[in-house]
Amino acid sequence: MVWEPFFLNHNTPPEGEDLMAHLMNKYGPAAVERYGKSGNPLDVAGLKVGIHFNPERRIIPTLDAHRVCEWVKRSNPEEADSFMERMFHAYFEAGKDLSKHDNLLAVVDECPKIDRAACATFLAGDELANETSVKGRSWSQRGVSGVPFFVVARKDAPPGEQPTAFSGAQPPEVIAELLEKLSEK
Repeated sequence: MVWEPFFLNHNTPPEGEDLMAHLMNKYGPAAVERYGKSGNPLDVAGLKVGIHFNPERRIIPTLDAHRVCEWVKRSNPEEADSFMERMFHAYFEAGKDLSKHDNLLAVVDECPKIDRAACATFLAGDELANETSVKGRSWSQRGVSGVPFFVVARKDAPPGEQPTAFSGAQPPEVIAELLEKLSEK
């Protein structure tokens, strides 16, 4: 698996935005009403895989979080999955503001093979900022509008066979069916 940057909310102000205000602005009152009720689709889907979404989290600028992921992929590629899992937990479940360097470094602290001091030095600069922004925007330009998004290519694919791309924001059985069809090729 390769983690790639993608920006769901390009215009998030530096101080972030209240989740419900964001939902209202982006999707309207029906989304706020649906999200605010118990049994909403996001919570139901999350609970099926052990995720308890924190309703108090804020929508935040994510460039630095994406930069750290890109840095981890280069400096400790074997730790990328672990780092991303911990970062998702910190944001979606613990409601941490990952636009704050201290909070990102706390995630790094949970990954003992990643050098915290080196990451802090990296975060203090702007290395990979432009490259990460360009990569993140390129997915939108290719038609991706949500996450998770998967691009799956067969290892034994004949030359010219295009990878299969699909959004992961759908029932697991749909994803399983797509993956089965890929394995039958």
